[in-house]
Amino acid sequence: MCLDRRLISRKARIFLAIGNLCVFTGVSLNLVSHNYAAHHSGWLDFVRGFLLGLAIIFLFFAASLKRRQPQPTR
Repeated sequence: MCLDRRLISRKARIFLAIGNLCVFTGVSLNLVSHNYAAHHSGWLDFVRGFLLGLAIIFLFFAASLKRRQPQPTR
């Protein structure tokens, strides 16, 4: 999915940024939490899944806001 940031509304850009932050946080928890994950793997799996689920919701919502926006005339 490729969205031109200049052509989308401010609300959609905010949701896009939140979605990207959730993806980054969810994926990076795998990389930095080796010692903590040995003792509390269930909680970290929940947090990772929750963040990735939120990312999917925010990114699809940003795409739907972009799609509802009228196309600029060139």
